[in-house]
Amino acid sequence: MAEDRSKQFLRIYKGSVKNIDGAVGAKSATITGVVAGTVVKAGEYQACYVDGVVESPKVDVPAFTVEA
Repeated sequence: MAEDRSKQFLRIYKGSVKNIDGAVGAKSATITGVVAGTVVKAGEYQACYVDGVVESPKVDVPAFTVEA
């Protein structure tokens, strides 16, 4: 059974710095401010769910290339 994430949001980190928080219940977050065409390595960003106070364990974001 899938965990209920309706009251949580996704938080993205780059290293130890919080980069972005997604919307509550959205199960997604958009990384902004990266130049188009940039190849981002797996693990350069990490993600976790937050219930407002407690963060889940962080997991590596897979590699991706920023679209134009």
